[in-house]
Amino acid sequence: MKALVLDDHRMVGQALAALLREVAGVPVLGACSSVQECSSLIAKHKPNLLVVDVKLKGENYRDAVDLLHQHQPKAQLLFVTALGNKFRPPVELQPFTVAVVDKACAWTSLLDAVEQWRRLHQQPIDQPTIKQMRLIETLAPRERKLVLALGRGMLNKEIAKDLQLKEDTIKTYRKQVALKLGVSGPQLIRLATLYRSWCLNAG
Repeated sequence: MKALVLDDHRMVGQALAALLREVAGVPVLGACSSVQECSSLIAKHKPNLLVVDVKLKGENYRDAVDLLHQHQPKAQLLFVTALGNKFRPPVELQPFTVAVVDKACAWTSLLDAVEQWRRLHQQPIDQPTIKQMRLIETLAPRERKLVLALGRGMLNKEIAKDLQLKEDTIKTYRKQVALKLGVSGPQLIRLATLYRSWCLNAG
């Protein structure tokens, strides 16, 4: 099963692709910022899932969707939108629609939709990273701030100054958070980068 992302905001598209690839374990062919770029990959690779922003500057998402269904008639669609409840998939696309995810919602909404898609294809997700990313949401506020700071590439000394704590306290927090998430130090940095990237683009 292969996915393709189309969002005219390149950073958002890359964040979506990273979430799918690194957290959900879904092979991603690419993150496209134009219908032309997307169409080229569709014709070449015939993805099974298209994650598409419904509002593209100067372009119509239907051009990519229609081409996708020419090459892959049963391909599924996952719409992402900043329009909230105002967007409803056209009637003819509803049978192929996995979900409509509001960009203002938490990243977990997207993962839930992807899990639903995987279940439809009898490929349940069993990715440890998903559990760890969800666990970040349960951390104490200061611990989540630490994770976001690590995701920005900040050093212990910088984080301590930012949170008005001692550097030794930050070191202790890092160990505690890594223990709670069940990861090593380097894995915590990777998770923090993914988490911060999604929060930045979803916000």
